[in-house]
Amino acid sequence: MWSWLSVALSGFISVNANERSQYVQAAVFKTLSLCMLVIILWTQGRPDDVSVWWVTLGIVVSMFADILHIYKKKKKLCFSAFILAQLCYSAAYWLMLSGGIVWWLPAMLLAIGVVVFFLMLPKIDRVIFPVVIMGMVLFQFNWAAGELWLTADTVASMMGFVGTLTLTCSAALLAVHDYKHSITYGRYLISGSYLLAHSLIVASLIT
Repeated sequence: MWSWLSVALSGFISVNANERSQYVQAAVFKTLSLCMLVIILWTQGRPDDVSVWWVTLGIVVSMFADILHIYKKKKKLCFSAFILAQLCYSAAYWLMLSGGIVWWLPAMLLAIGVVVFFLMLPKIDRVIFPVVIMGMVLFQFNWAAGELWLTADTVASMMGFVGTLTLTCSAALLAVHDYKHSITYGRYLISGSYLLAHSLIVASLIT
């Protein structure tokens, strides 16, 4: 319990520091939050599980991407790092799958994604191409986690699926907040949902 509270507290300090333009403090505490998630994963999870390795790699890449995003440097490299992190998480879930595929799930996710894209289109007109790329990566990530949930039908797999959906919502909020118009308490919503998503993904591998 205390380890999870420490993750949340470090994340809050990071967001608060970022709002006050204290970028060094923001980067340190954001990295600390993700480092604590790695420690939780390796102390309470199964180190021999290849999915743990993939999620760990994804978190490490996310640390690098977060630092670039906080300092607003090398946006293309930052975007590529976020994509790579999500692909690492996706690999972890795809590797846990076995058996047939439930085809109605990707069809439903794709339909929802298309509807959301056209609803958001007036708000993201300047960043359509990156949003499409990010959306495709998140789509297959949600598909993998959702497929695992339908197959395993456990609390852990459900937490993983909810985590991927939360990460998708965080990415959508980020696109609107950073590139179109500010959302009230947007930075707290984005960072809070981002950290929650990572926490759920980690929890799905140790529950």
